[in-house]
Amino acid sequence: MKWSSILIIVFILAGCIPKSYIETLGIITAVGYDLTEDQRIRGTLVMYQFDTAEASTSQVVTGEADTSKGIRFATSRLTSHQLVSGQVRLEIFEKELAKRGMMKYMDTLQRDAAISDMGYLATSEVPSEELLKSGNDEDRPNTGNYIQELIEKSIKEEALPNAVLTSFLHDYYDVGKDPVLPSLTLEDDKAVINGISLFQDDRYVHTTSHENTFYIMLMKQEFDHGQFQVQLADDALKKYHKKESIDKPGEGALHVSIHELKTKHDIHPSKGDPTNQSFTIKMEGRLLEITQDIDLKNKEAVEALEKQIEKEVKQHLQETLQTLIEHQVDPVGFGAKYNTQNRTNRVTKENWREQIPSLQVDFDVSFKLLRYGISE
Repeated sequence: MKWSSILIIVFILAGCIPKSYIETLGIITAVGYDLTEDQRIRGTLVMYQFDTAEASTSQVVTGEADTSKGIRFATSRLTSHQLVSGQVRLEIFEKELAKRGMMKYMDTLQRDAAISDMGYLATSEVPSEELLKSGNDEDRPNTGNYIQELIEKSIKEEALPNAVLTSFLHDYYDVGKDPVLPSLTLEDDKAVINGISLFQDDRYVHTTSHENTFYIMLMKQEFDHGQFQVQLADDALKKYHKKESIDKPGEGALHVSIHELKTKHDIHPSKGDPTNQSFTIKMEGRLLEITQDIDLKNKEAVEALEKQIEKEVKQHLQETLQTLIEHQVDPVGFGAKYNTQNRTNRVTKENWREQIPSLQVDFDVSFKLLRYGISE
């Protein structure tokens, strides 16, 4: 009698547990948000579907709603699969929507326990629907997966700053610092990264060039295995040309490519004045290519090359800083750095925004060439 009662209870409980077969699920992996003409939100979902007769397939569905949460309900009617968000690894926000402020959407993401806080965020110059429905021309299940891997690869190669949800939220909440995100666009119907987006708090304000992206990162973080190219004055190293090339007409522009770049930097705010700071950076890297026939066996030529690179990097840092000042953004965290070293006259989100136009930074750049050819 005892065992009979236990078996009956087990069968009853088993009947109460809902069954969820993987073939019935639409597992959302990427989401794009766009602003419609009537100020609603258009959401585009990329999802995996599993078919026992085939390999896993993907589907893209689009719906409109007044909130980001409402997108799920608007798109669920377009598929027979049950939509689940446990594998969302990419969220794209079209820049017109991002101009309105991101936190209203970030709030939904960080509160949804089913969404990974390590998923990547990005903005888009074109409607995200176009991005996620574009071709990727590579061996990827769908464009959402391709974009995710593109961003991940760029971060690992130190071509982009970190772009996960937690990184965005950390920079947003950190007083005296603004977030940045990768910026995407379409080229020949393929999604590409065209720079980084700058934010005032959570509002998109500007997209940088690839060149400015590098110099923002040079101020924002330290490199361990980066690379960059720089153009020097055509005649900067003319006196160090190899003898056999001196009489050749027209050497052309002097481009230098550096790889295995390592950097260390320090930011030193003036006491009591957050708008007056110094930035010291030490750089070292290996010469990958130089477009003029320079005698690199000559120690003076190498030292002259290092000085020219220092001069050019310093100039680009100043120009990039002016871009940040122009848009009143601080992705580097000069204001936050000041607060860590000063207990008085501390900056706040409000007063630092007003002080950024007065920001002056003295850059001190040193560069060391570690290897410059087969023989050193």
